[in-house]
Amino acid sequence: MKRFARINPTELDKIKSRALDPVALKMAWIEMSDAAEAEMIRVADEHPDLPIGVAFVNSHGKPGWINEDPSLRPHTPSVRGCWPTVHGLRQ
Repeated sequence: MKRFARINPTELDKIKSRALDPVALKMAWIEMSDAAEAEMIRVADEHPDLPIGVAFVNSHGKPGWINEDPSLRPHTPSVRGCWPTVHGLRQ
C-alpha cells in the first residue's frame, strides 16, 4: 500500500490550510512507514514470544508501544474491544 498509494493534488487543494506538495507527502509517508516497519520487525525479532494481533494497553486501557513501556499488557481483539466491527447492509 505504501508504495502504490496515490495522493491526488486536487484533493489536497480542497484542504486549503497551506500549500501541500504531493511528492513531499508521499516521500514522508514512505519514510514513516519504513521506520515503523523496521521497528516492528526489530521488536518481533527481540521478543519472539510476544502475541500477534493484539494491542498493548496500560492499566487504564490506553494503548502504547510495548518497546517503550514493558508494563503494558496484551489486549486481545473482541467485539466492543479495541478493533472495529464491520456490519453488513441489511435489506
